[in-house]
Amino acid sequence: MAALLKKRALAEYSQVIQEPPKPLKKLRLVKKLISGSSAAAYVGLLEKSKTSNDALQVLLRISDSLKFQEEDLADVIKKLAEHFQQENESAVRAKILSLFGDIGSESGADVPGIIEETVELLKKEDSHKVIAQGLSALLRLGKLLPDNTTIHHKLVLVAKEYLSDTSHYVKCKCFELIGELLPVGGASDSNAHAVMKQVGDYRHSEEPRVRSAALRTMLTLHERGLKLDSSVYAEICLALKDDYEIVRQVALKLVWILGQTYPENMITVSDSDEEIRLVDDAFGKVCLMINDLSMRVRTLAAQFLGTMTLVSPKFLQQTLDKKLMSNMRKKCSAHERAWENVTSGEWSSGKKWADDAPREVVEADSVSLMSSGSCGAFVHGLEDEYQEVRNASVDSLCSLAMHDPQFAQMSLDFLVDMFNDEIEDVRLKAIDSLTKISKYTVLREDQLETILGALKDFSIDVREGLHRMLSACRLSSKGCLQMCVESLLDNLKKYPMDRRSTWRCLQKIGQAHPELTLPLVPELLAIHPFFDTPEPDVEDPAYICILILVFNAAQHCPTMLQLFEEHTLKHYSYLRDTMPNLVPALRLNGSRRTADLVSVETGTAQFLDSMLARVEAAPNPRIREELLEAAQRDLTRLATIDSAVAGAAQFCALYIGSQLLMGKLLSNRLWANPSTLATQQGNIIRNSITLLLQHCLKLQHLFVGLREEDLAAVKQFKLKALALQLVYIVRASNSSALALCEHFLEQVEDTQRHLSDQGLQPEPFTASVFKEMSQLDDTKPGPVARCLLPLLQVSSPAPPPRPNIAVRMSTAVIMEPTGEVDAALKFTAGLVVGVPLDAELCNVRNAATLRVKVKYPDQQTQLIVPKRSDFRPITISNKEDSVTGDTSDTDLRLLTTVLVSHQVWTEACTIDISLALDLTDVESGFAGRKPSGSGVGKTDGDPCVIDLCKPVKVYVSPKPVKRGI
Repeated sequence: MAALLKKRALAEYSQVIQEPPKPLKKLRLVKKLISGSSAAAYVGLLEKSKTSNDALQVLLRISDSLKFQEEDLADVIKKLAEHFQQENESAVRAKILSLFGDIGSESGADVPGIIEETVELLKKEDSHKVIAQGLSALLRLGKLLPDNTTIHHKLVLVAKEYLSDTSHYVKCKCFELIGELLPVGGASDSNAHAVMKQVGDYRHSEEPRVRSAALRTMLTLHERGLKLDSSVYAEICLALKDDYEIVRQVALKLVWILGQTYPENMITVSDSDEEIRLVDDAFGKVCLMINDLSMRVRTLAAQFLGTMTLVSPKFLQQTLDKKLMSNMRKKCSAHERAWENVTSGEWSSGKKWADDAPREVVEADSVSLMSSGSCGAFVHGLEDEYQEVRNASVDSLCSLAMHDPQFAQMSLDFLVDMFNDEIEDVRLKAIDSLTKISKYTVLREDQLETILGALKDFSIDVREGLHRMLSACRLSSKGCLQMCVESLLDNLKKYPMDRRSTWRCLQKIGQAHPELTLPLVPELLAIHPFFDTPEPDVEDPAYICILILVFNAAQHCPTMLQLFEEHTLKHYSYLRDTMPNLVPALRLNGSRRTADLVSVETGTAQFLDSMLARVEAAPNPRIREELLEAAQRDLTRLATIDSAVAGAAQFCALYIGSQLLMGKLLSNRLWANPSTLATQQGNIIRNSITLLLQHCLKLQHLFVGLREEDLAAVKQFKLKALALQLVYIVRASNSSALALCEHFLEQVEDTQRHLSDQGLQPEPFTASVFKEMSQLDDTKPGPVARCLLPLLQVSSPAPPPRPNIAVRMSTAVIMEPTGEVDAALKFTAGLVVGVPLDAELCNVRNAATLRVKVKYPDQQTQLIVPKRSDFRPITISNKEDSVTGDTSDTDLRLLTTVLVSHQVWTEACTIDISLALDLTDVESGFAGRKPSGSGVGKTDGDPCVIDLCKPVKVYVSPKPVKRGI
């Protein structure tokens, strides 16, 4: 019986009650706000102000602080309004009305009530300055109620009342309010048209600022949907002759808008019975403004010309011909002159003095060049003295030429002439424009001679722009091709740094002109029918240029293959292996091998999936670790074999390597032992943690195309690494951990927010951290580390993320310097020497973090911040259907000069120049460090500095300062 009772008691006490899991509390870091003084306290000082100056100072303090409690807003408005009625100084009253607009933007403000108060205060006001400020405040307040048409109607009525004010400033504010707040659309359109007509009447005002404001209001209403009527076209055209620039600018915009809105409307030409389309007449009016006295008007007119693509071809073609008259005599055909003789009559009427004078004679004063219409508009624009006008003219000429092939052929000579412009930006714009219209044009020898003359330009941007243009253009004859090749080779001798751009240029020229290249092959390759010529040096950049041209032409001309000599075929094999992107695959007959590229389905994506699946299915931790090590080796090798999956393989290999390093650290119990502080084992652990943190930053910032799941896995692994570092610093180091603890808590909050926004489940370790941190009251480093230590000791590695083929790794390739020059760069010690640097960056997300890393022989390292202007987007020119090619946001070219300086050395030594990412500012507080600012003067061992390429060695020799003469 006793045994039965004991068994029953044990059964009752051994019952397990499972509680439902509690939802995780979101961690929220509470930071103390900087307490600022409320502006409501200053409002009470207005009553104590003895002078207007004191009141103005108080109002300025209110404007600077502008922090009101919601319950104080009504009382503040009331006190400001009372002081407004008692104040005699207009500047103070204007400031009060300005404050009304500021207070209306505060949350909880009664905007309609403030508007009513402002309107009432303005009724008794007679100062123009205060009225104008009140209208500005009403405009700001009205914009805060975008859907309240009733208040907008009321404000427009207020503005219409003040249009009778004598001050131009008040009228301009009224027009601005009407343009922004007049209700348009629906039933209010009839009233809106009446208001627009009333506004249009003020374009005849005697004040130019009022005329400009009235026209600008019409423009604003048109942009808001209230279309201008075509009947106002004639009146607006008269405003183009206004004496003031501000009026002509707005009138020009209106003429352009009417031409684009009603292109097919027919209008009668002045002083004639002929009718033409409105867009053609507007085009002529815009062309006339190319001769305006104001540079801004001329620039605006030149910009508008490029958008008027609906103009008739006859008007468009006149813009390139300014031959309107000869010797001040009208240009008439023979038929017209005969008809004038017939209709002139034999006898004079005698009613007018000298009415029988010859009709053909024209007085010089009666001829106005301003009535020439569109004749020579682009000629005048391209010859303008201001760079802005010439730039706008080149852009417009290119835009119109892209819509009209015949006009493109006519404009070719004018764009070529712009290659000799004195301003580099204009030359570049002309080169780019000619590149865009190259599919419509064929270059003649005289034009090509002018173009090739620009290859001597000192600017590398101009020279490379010319290379891109020559790649896209078509040449007319064999002589053009020969002239082009000779000029490019001469340019290569003068500027050796242009060889890669020259090679790409000759590649495109050879692909586009195989029929012109064929007769030049014997001369280019020095093939003699009787004598054996010496074999050229295959490392000569000029000879490589010729081979690239010939091989790319031979791709489309099989006849050319029979002309190649034996050494040329050997050189083809060499270049095909070393420059596969520049030398195409050719089918060689006979005993020669076939080098055609064959696309093969590799199946590497499936191999990646199967490899990671085997890792996840590992039965025990020891086998899993062995599989991870094997997978890391295979993935690293795979990244070098198949470029299609290189990014995904590198990402997975780096993630697996980081997990292995984390596992080794956690398996070594000394990482949390205070006795290892000063031992060699402690240094190894410290370096391993630094390397682990750098791997985390590489995973987060060195890859583009990551999915949200991949980024979540990286953030959680980084959180685990930071936890490991924090525990090590607290338990086995004497360093301060305050900044590191704060950074860890920020990362916890950021990771939790990211997982919540993306709807992803956290890993077991991450979920445990969220739970412990949400229940922790004291967030000092000691308690946080005590909570993290048991979590790290029992944590298990998470499975690697699934492979993503779209992932790409950031890389950099330094083209110059090559590191092969034996001669040392000599400079005076303490001064600087410039080392030209040319590098290509691929898949770089944030170019602002890029640094040029210089390491000296004394192990001193400097991180140099390149200028923003040194970065250029890389043009992707491998698309046959694209003339200019596309540009990638993450692919950049860095063209800069690295400034090197040091003290005296006894002999020449090498310095290492490389490219790196400095993530200190991005990861502020990372590893307990402060943001770096300039990033100059760093040392090695910083986890926030990630190398992008191998260093290039440059010989330098600082010499001592020479004394005496």
